[in-house]
Amino acid sequence: MAKEDSSQRSSGKGKAFFERGDQVASTGNWDFAIEMYLEGIARELDNIEQGHQPLRDVSLKRKAQGGKGPGMIEKMKRSRGKTPEEKLINAEYLLAKEPGAVQHMVQLHDAAKDLGLTETLRWICGVMLDAQRVDEKPNLRVLKLITQSYNDLEEYVLAIRACEMAINLDPNDAALHNALKELAAKHTIQAGKYDQEGEFTKSVKDLDKQEELLQKDAMVKQEEYLKTEAERAVKAYEAEPTEPGKITAAAKALTAIEDEAYENQAIDILAKAHRDTGAYQFKMQIGDIKMRQEARRYRALTAGGDKEGAAQQLQKLLAFELDEYTERAENYPTNLAIKYELGRRQFLAGNYDDAVGSFQQAQRDPKRHLQALNYLGQTFAKKGWLREAADTYKKALDGDLTEARAKDIRYSYGDVLEKMGDLTAAQDEFSEVAQIDFNYKDVRERLESVRQQLDAQGG
Repeated sequence: MAKEDSSQRSSGKGKAFFERGDQVASTGNWDFAIEMYLEGIARELDNIEQGHQPLRDVSLKRKAQGGKGPGMIEKMKRSRGKTPEEKLINAEYLLAKEPGAVQHMVQLHDAAKDLGLTETLRWICGVMLDAQRVDEKPNLRVLKLITQSYNDLEEYVLAIRACEMAINLDPNDAALHNALKELAAKHTIQAGKYDQEGEFTKSVKDLDKQEELLQKDAMVKQEEYLKTEAERAVKAYEAEPTEPGKITAAAKALTAIEDEAYENQAIDILAKAHRDTGAYQFKMQIGDIKMRQEARRYRALTAGGDKEGAAQQLQKLLAFELDEYTERAENYPTNLAIKYELGRRQFLAGNYDDAVGSFQQAQRDPKRHLQALNYLGQTFAKKGWLREAADTYKKALDGDLTEARAKDIRYSYGDVLEKMGDLTAAQDEFSEVAQIDFNYKDVRERLESVRQQLDAQGG
């Protein structure tokens, strides 16, 4: 596909395909409609109203009616493209087949940015932000990406909302707090159209207070949005109370509000579904909600300075999670993700023999292979099985590691080697960690200690 300039991106060349897409969509032939919209978008890359948005609507309807996502080969084929335009169309295709997949949203975002498609970039940022609002586990990296893009687009109110959500996930990130202040200042300039230094200085003199007001406003609007979505989802559930998709959607929308009263309403819906159908998935969703509630109580006690109460609540949370994942593993014995999560709780509870078994099974999961090996090594070390721990860490280091994970495993490997008396090898591992991150844990002291021991031995 030849690269088009911005004047061609909304030239009307896609009109026939967009209209055909509308016609086909009205008959419920979602896959053919998707093809037509993609053909139109290929000719008008930045057409939101006739292209990207109708395609999004069709993809959501298709998904609601049980439409399947792309297969593995299809994903691999569409994950790249020879030109920026082809990358954008491939991303649109994958997102149309899997409308909730964040990775496809990011792929589309990046393609739109590379092509300089301002309207498409603004549109996909909105899709991503809405997805993060209702996601049970928002993605910090994605929220930072949205914040930066909205900043570049000078959409400062939306950038502030994305930044606030990111801060909720990582309250100790100073860079995010600084970014929020800068965004608040930019919003002030934009809203007041200040162009004189004196007026601007006066307007942002109490920037912290202004930031607080902006945060409150964003929170109120976000809560209103979530409650509206929950009301809509509950009505859909009440119209079809036996439809599994409607049950799950209502529960998810209610829990997104993060208010115990709404969460308990979700629990009631799921409990009824479990009683009526016997399907364990609904009981598991109840467990997810209760774990979040217990974790929130722990955070509240910690924030309030009640160390004793927080410690007791943490033990209560761990006990509940251990029971929950034990039951899940019994119901889904081949689910390796559950085995991994169970192993983590067993490790934290000091049930090391049980944890070994769980992590040995979980390491077969490609997504969690390295994490499971790392935990397995730690578990062997806790049991005093140093040889087994060392062999496990060595096996993990043969994998494709990120820098952060490499230093974690190397530090633990060095610790085990030192305990085994292999000081030269321990020195090598601690040295590798120090070269990656000089301030990691107490690696400087550990490295100096090992070297002093070697010097004392004349090594």
